[in-house]
Amino acid sequence: MESENPEAAPKAPKDVDWTALRQAAAFLEKAKLAEWVAIMGNPRRNIWINFMAGVARGVGMVVGATIMGVLLTLFLKRAFVHAGGVPWIGTELKEVIGFILRTVHEQRPGTP
Repeated sequence: MESENPEAAPKAPKDVDWTALRQAAAFLEKAKLAEWVAIMGNPRRNIWINFMAGVARGVGMVVGATIMGVLLTLFLKRAFVHAGGVPWIGTELKEVIGFILRTVHEQRPGTP
Protein backbone atom coordinates (compact mmCIF):
# COMPACT_ATOMS: atom_id res chain seq x y z
CA MET A 1 0.00 0.00 0.00
CA GLU A 2 1.05 3.49 -0.73
CA SER A 3 1.48 5.83 2.17
CA GLU A 4 -0.38 9.16 2.20
CA ASN A 5 2.71 11.36 2.08
CA PRO A 6 1.68 14.99 1.29
CA GLU A 7 5.23 15.89 0.28
CA ALA A 8 5.42 13.22 -2.39
CA ALA A 9 5.12 14.52 -5.93
CA PRO A 10 1.85 13.63 -7.60
CA LYS A 11 2.06 11.14 -10.39
CA ALA A 12 1.44 12.49 -13.87
CA PRO A 13 -1.62 11.10 -15.61
CA LYS A 14 -0.81 8.75 -18.46
CA ASP A 15 -3.56 9.91 -20.81
CA VAL A 16 -2.36 13.54 -21.16
CA ASP A 17 -1.03 14.71 -24.53
CA TRP A 18 2.13 16.42 -23.30
CA THR A 19 3.08 17.66 -26.77
CA ALA A 20 -0.18 19.56 -27.09
CA LEU A 21 0.23 20.93 -23.58
CA ARG A 22 3.75 22.18 -24.38
CA GLN A 23 2.47 23.76 -27.61
CA ALA A 24 -0.30 25.51 -25.68
CA ALA A 25 2.22 26.79 -23.12
CA ALA A 26 4.47 28.07 -25.92
CA PHE A 27 1.51 29.80 -27.55
CA LEU A 28 0.59 31.52 -24.28
CA GLU A 29 4.18 32.67 -23.85
CA LYS A 30 4.21 34.11 -27.37
CA ALA A 31 0.88 35.84 -26.76
CA LYS A 32 2.35 37.42 -23.61
CA LEU A 33 -0.70 36.43 -21.63
CA ALA A 34 0.99 37.30 -18.34
CA GLU A 35 1.43 40.92 -19.47
CA TRP A 36 -2.22 41.15 -20.50
CA VAL A 37 -3.31 39.78 -17.14
CA ALA A 38 -1.11 42.38 -15.38
CA ILE A 39 -2.64 45.19 -17.46
CA MET A 40 -6.18 44.01 -16.82
CA GLY A 41 -5.43 43.68 -13.11
CA ASN A 42 -4.34 47.32 -12.84
CA PRO A 43 -7.31 49.61 -13.69
CA ARG A 44 -5.24 52.82 -13.77
CA ARG A 45 -2.79 51.35 -16.26
CA ASN A 46 -5.63 49.93 -18.34
CA ILE A 47 -7.40 53.33 -18.46
CA TRP A 48 -4.15 55.14 -19.31
CA ILE A 49 -3.27 52.72 -22.12
CA ASN A 50 -6.78 52.96 -23.60
CA PHE A 51 -6.75 56.77 -23.28
CA MET A 52 -3.44 57.04 -25.12
CA ALA A 53 -4.66 54.62 -27.80
CA GLY A 54 -7.76 56.78 -28.28
CA VAL A 55 -5.67 59.95 -28.56
CA ALA A 56 -3.41 58.29 -31.12
CA ARG A 57 -6.42 57.12 -33.15
CA GLY A 58 -7.98 60.60 -33.03
CA VAL A 59 -4.79 62.33 -34.13
CA GLY A 60 -4.32 59.76 -36.88
CA MET A 61 -7.86 60.31 -38.15
CA VAL A 62 -7.44 64.10 -38.19
CA VAL A 63 -4.11 63.93 -40.00
CA GLY A 64 -5.39 61.31 -42.45
CA ALA A 65 -8.60 63.24 -43.17
CA THR A 66 -6.60 66.45 -43.71
CA ILE A 67 -4.23 64.78 -46.15
CA MET A 68 -7.09 63.10 -48.00
CA GLY A 69 -9.02 66.40 -48.13
CA VAL A 70 -6.05 68.25 -49.60
CA LEU A 71 -5.42 65.52 -52.16
CA LEU A 72 -9.10 65.37 -53.11
CA THR A 73 -9.26 69.17 -53.46
CA LEU A 74 -6.15 69.25 -55.65
CA PHE A 75 -7.45 66.39 -57.78
CA LEU A 76 -10.87 67.98 -58.25
CA LYS A 77 -9.34 71.37 -59.00
CA ARG A 78 -7.21 69.87 -61.76
CA ALA A 79 -10.08 67.73 -63.05
CA PHE A 80 -12.44 70.71 -63.33
CA VAL A 81 -9.82 72.91 -65.00
CA HIS A 82 -9.10 70.26 -67.63
CA ALA A 83 -12.78 69.48 -68.13
CA GLY A 84 -13.66 73.13 -68.72
CA GLY A 85 -15.13 73.48 -65.25
CA VAL A 86 -18.60 72.71 -64.00
CA PRO A 87 -20.45 76.02 -63.48
CA TRP A 88 -22.54 75.18 -60.40
CA ILE A 89 -19.64 73.50 -58.58
CA GLY A 90 -17.29 76.36 -59.43
CA THR A 91 -19.79 78.88 -58.03
CA GLU A 92 -20.27 76.89 -54.83
CA LEU A 93 -16.53 76.49 -54.32
CA LYS A 94 -16.01 80.21 -54.94
CA GLU A 95 -18.61 81.05 -52.27
CA VAL A 96 -17.10 78.61 -49.75
CA ILE A 97 -13.57 79.89 -50.32
CA GLY A 98 -14.80 83.49 -50.06
CA PHE A 99 -16.57 82.70 -46.77
CA ILE A 100 -13.45 81.08 -45.34
CA LEU A 101 -11.24 84.00 -46.39
CA ARG A 102 -13.68 86.59 -44.94
CA THR A 103 -13.84 84.67 -41.67
CA VAL A 104 -10.05 84.45 -41.42
CA HIS A 105 -9.57 88.15 -42.22
CA GLU A 106 -12.29 89.25 -39.78
CA GLN A 107 -10.66 87.49 -36.82
CA ARG A 108 -8.27 89.66 -34.92
CA PRO A 109 -5.30 88.36 -32.95
CA GLY A 110 -6.16 87.62 -29.32
CA THR A 111 -9.87 86.98 -29.92
CA PRO A 112 -11.29 83.47 -30.02
